[in-house]
Amino acid sequence: MSSAELPDTPQSTGGEPYRPRCISLDLEVGREDDRIRALGAIRGDTDERFSHSRRQGISGALSRLDELADGASFVLGHNVIAFDLPHLRSARPGLHLLKLPVIDTLRLSPLAFPRHPYHRLVKHYQDGGLIRDTRNDPLLDAGLALEVFGDQRDELLKLRYGSPGLLTAWHWLCTPEPDGVDSALNDFFAELRAAPRPRKWEAAHAIRNLLQDKACTTHIREILDQIARHGWSLAYAMAWLSVAGGKSVMPPWVRHQFPDAGKLVRTLRDSACTDAACGWCRKHHDAHRQMKRWFGFESFRGPSGRDGRSHQQAIVEDAMAGKSVLGILPTGTGKSLCYQIPALARYHNTSALTVVISPLVALMADQVKGLESHGIECCVTVNGLLSMPERAEALERVRLGDAGILLIAPEQLRSRTMRRALDQRITDGVNHGRESSKVNQDCTICVPLRCTRSLLEPAARAGKTS
Repeated sequence: MSSAELPDTPQSTGGEPYRPRCISLDLEVGREDDRIRALGAIRGDTDERFSHSRRQGISGALSRLDELADGASFVLGHNVIAFDLPHLRSARPGLHLLKLPVIDTLRLSPLAFPRHPYHRLVKHYQDGGLIRDTRNDPLLDAGLALEVFGDQRDELLKLRYGSPGLLTAWHWLCTPEPDGVDSALNDFFAELRAAPRPRKWEAAHAIRNLLQDKACTTHIREILDQIARHGWSLAYAMAWLSVAGGKSVMPPWVRHQFPDAGKLVRTLRDSACTDAACGWCRKHHDAHRQMKRWFGFESFRGPSGRDGRSHQQAIVEDAMAGKSVLGILPTGTGKSLCYQIPALARYHNTSALTVVISPLVALMADQVKGLESHGIECCVTVNGLLSMPERAEALERVRLGDAGILLIAPEQLRSRTMRRALDQRITDGVNHGRESSKVNQDCTICVPLRCTRSLLEPAARAGKTS
């Protein structure tokens, strides 16, 4: 589509099927041999369909698929870039459809649907696959991809007037090869915006305006200096930032396939700079301000250390800075706030989950009630006293980002269901830029310790040798 053909006003499908001139395809591949077992394809403009089952020869099916693609402007599919096209290229490198530009509905979904629940046909899980009512059917999935694409178009059209700068930024970031493999996506964004691809300075201007007051000004400048290298990762970071502070998380498959997306969010919002003029960092990384914001307290409790700082304050500040902390405080000195303030700040900044391991169910209940008394409802507990529906609801809150603090007993970590739920929030094994174990990504483990020599002496020895 040329810029001269672009519509002047958004044209929603209004319930009518979107009919792009494309071929939507899906494959079923054998797990053991990686060979194509079945395929399905639909022409978006004519609704012509073709399917192949494992009972038929694959050679003839690929030829028929290429015939169906004749005249199509682009290839469409769900995870088609990472999955379907590599298998087609391996099976027959000479397919003409492999020369067509591509639009992947999986990649567009986090842009069109940054909040949860995500699109009703797109899984939130690590593969980001399609949700279906029947067993895997490539022809059905090809049709679902077309349906998802139409819904994505309708949602993105709303941004032309609702957030035109966001569309401008995405148009540039997501189409690094506008005259090559990204030409169809370039035309798609051009249709949405009723404007050609923006120039680099226009995209940078839009990104700067969108990020101001939402992130560290120092890190915004650093990222804009290297804008060309960030591409889709920055697009996904901006999609999440457009709904930041609400109940939403970046889909796990995004953090898995585009790990820089999560790193960019942490850099922009969870890595304090030293510039006194940076309003974001001075507000969101100040322990006193965060304590007053969440709990209304004016000052930290004693006792104090040799430097005059409250032990409580020192622990909170180190935890907010991403340091490893071992805190041992007397009863009544506010140990809970030592993890609650950093946990709530990080949840607001990056949607991070803090896991608190406690052996006492009664203590867990007290923690939840205490937070609720301050209007904080993002704390969830999972223990053996919950009914199955209650447990399922709690784990779903963890998966979807409604939970910022999870209180569990140590034995819950043996549960496969629990580990799968945590995997939805913990995927790339990176904690503030440092390589660490998978469980520690965006996660603080707070363990109540009894002052026993057997527990504390190994910790003390480790501290002396580190």
